[in-house]
Amino acid sequence: MALDIVEYLKERDKSESHKKLQNQPFVTLSRETGCHSRIVGELLQKEILRLTGKKWHIVSKETILDAANGLQLNMQQVKQVLDAQNKGNIEEIILAFGDGRYRSYQKVRNILKKIISEIAAEGHCIIIGRAGAIITAGLPAGTHIRLTAPLPWRIQSISNQLSITPKEAAAYIAKTDEKRLKLFRDFSGKELETAFFDLIINNQRVSDEETVEIIIHFLKQKNRL
Repeated sequence: MALDIVEYLKERDKSESHKKLQNQPFVTLSRETGCHSRIVGELLQKEILRLTGKKWHIVSKETILDAANGLQLNMQQVKQVLDAQNKGNIEEIILAFGDGRYRSYQKVRNILKKIISEIAAEGHCIIIGRAGAIITAGLPAGTHIRLTAPLPWRIQSISNQLSITPKEAAAYIAKTDEKRLKLFRDFSGKELETAFFDLIINNQRVSDEETVEIIIHFLKQKNRL
């Protein structure tokens, strides 16, 4: 069952106890294009459930889009922000004269950052992408993971996943990686650095199952399970 963030935040705001839940564990998964963040996230969710009996929520792009829609943000604008697209002339005109749901792009980014930050602060979630590591960097109980792999392996991975040629896969990777780096810069004003992450795992040399074992071990060592 998908996490309904809007209802989640409404219920949380009714409770005084949420103010105390600022040190709950969560994980962010960052990745180079072609790495298995979704698979790792789902395997991690299952393993945490098996070990603790508690189901951690997966927070993905789709989850954030649902939340933005529930908050009556303009979905075209939200998608442009999440996809790190530059706004064009038509969007500038609408901002000046049109749809009341349009806000400045910085305001939209701030709303999305607030959604992600507050979900992370409540803990027991796995945030996939969305510059999660930098957005939640101020929360002490976060574990920040980055999946990486050599380009040839990632090309083969994308070629298999999308049923496209290696040449098409290479172009897709270059475009998607650049968008993700831009998203990181847009949300943080900084360049992506290894120092933002607790663990960097080579997805070619370490299987998805082994990756989950490593993360679980780290969480246990930090008393986050």
